[in-house]
Amino acid sequence: MKHRLALLALGLASTCGFAAGMADQIRIEHAHVRLVPPAAPNTAAFLTVHNTGNTAARLTGAASEAATTVELHDHIRDGDIMRMRRIDGGIPLPAHGSATLAPGGKHIMLIGLTQPLKADTAVDITLHFADGSTHTATLPVKPVAHSMTH
Repeated sequence: MKHRLALLALGLASTCGFAAGMADQIRIEHAHVRLVPPAAPNTAAFLTVHNTGNTAARLTGAASEAATTVELHDHIRDGDIMRMRRIDGGIPLPAHGSATLAPGGKHIMLIGLTQPLKADTAVDITLHFADGSTHTATLPVKPVAHSMTH
């Protein structure tokens, strides 16, 4: 019995170390959630995900208590129209590389907001990777910056 408990403890310790090691390889920059009007049901999150590790990774999804559904999305050109679509295969993160999720491109959709967002607050988003590891980031809620050029 003691032998089984020791093996179980060793297994759990090695799993925790692996998860922590994977989390240490991910660095998030330039992150924010777009502020939308209080009645808006959806918004998007934008960020740059850096993989500082020696092995490639793949961002496969995300989760947040701020929305009932969280999906990876991309914009594609369909003739003269830009359309948004869900990314099913994930987003590759090469070793020592990064992926930028930005307006007009890949992004995280927060669908079915659970409460209205407010400026200068934050939303926790947990990123899911193909190896089963996760990384939680706290993203500030920011209004859209408008620029007008003539």
